[in-house]
Amino acid sequence: SNAQKKSIFETMASIKEYINEYFRPESAKTILLYACRGKIFSMIKLPFALKSKIIIDPKPHTQILRSILANTLKYGILVLDREKAQILTVSMGQLGEYLGAFISEVPPKVNLRSQASFKEKNILSRIEEKLHHFFKLLNAKTLIYLREGKFDNLILAGRKDMVSQFLNYIHSFVEQKYIGNILAEPDEAPHVIVEKAKALIEEFETGFKKDIVNKLFDNYLPKKYGVTGAEKTINALMLEQVRTLIYNNEFEIEGYVCSMCGFISLREEKSCPYCKGSLFFYNDITDELIETAINQGCEIIETGFNERLAKAGNIGAVLRFSLQVY
Repeated sequence: SNAQKKSIFETMASIKEYINEYFRPESAKTILLYACRGKIFSMIKLPFALKSKIIIDPKPHTQILRSILANTLKYGILVLDREKAQILTVSMGQLGEYLGAFISEVPPKVNLRSQASFKEKNILSRIEEKLHHFFKLLNAKTLIYLREGKFDNLILAGRKDMVSQFLNYIHSFVEQKYIGNILAEPDEAPHVIVEKAKALIEEFETGFKKDIVNKLFDNYLPKKYGVTGAEKTINALMLEQVRTLIYNNEFEIEGYVCSMCGFISLREEKSCPYCKGSLFFYNDITDELIETAINQGCEIIETGFNERLAKAGNIGAVLRFSLQVY
């Protein structure tokens, strides 16, 4: 209606005015800006880049945020040396929760010259025993934090000899979550440690996403536990078969969505085949696919650009059960 058009134009004008006159980007690479009836009512800054888009919808568009929150990995960084240690977290490239600090009973320096030679071995033995107990404590705390979901993966920070020594103590579950180490000191500022960890995190996530795509093509597709391309992926999603939804940042496709039950189709139909509700046209149904996947409890992997996935339609899925049952 004319009133709705007027409201949309006023809202667009308010967004333009806000960006030009008031917005200060600081460290933000993306902003999510929510506006309605000519007024800005919420803005969220994100430290990473997302594809630019304008969405006009009767309800607040939260699919992007929900997808990010559901699938962003948190990393725990254990910074240690012989005397002390601390555990902090990083998520989306930003310093997160500070989990704790620990002080060992190992003396920082021992002057062996002042001791009789026959006592030297005994002194060193006690020092190593205290270090042994300190490392056991750090391993136990790290294991607890992992099991509580405080972080998803572990990074060790410290001098190479200390990190190498501590690796002999870590629990097998902790070892599975360990992704690498960086050179750092416990006294370094947390933001400096986070900056050092960013390259390691980026390398890990790039490799992780590439591995997921390769498994889709090499393992799941041949065994009928995977699909690629928009039509097959959407059909699997509508049948609640999808375990992991995988898509390129280049993926974009037109489609139709039922206003009542959320059924999604690439083809126009007179009514929804499930509930007979009306199907509405969307010039990009990516976010509706993501929302459906989140509601079904699927894992969602946005791969950046992956050439192998691009050739198969920029989207695919790992299935909960084999297509051979049909």
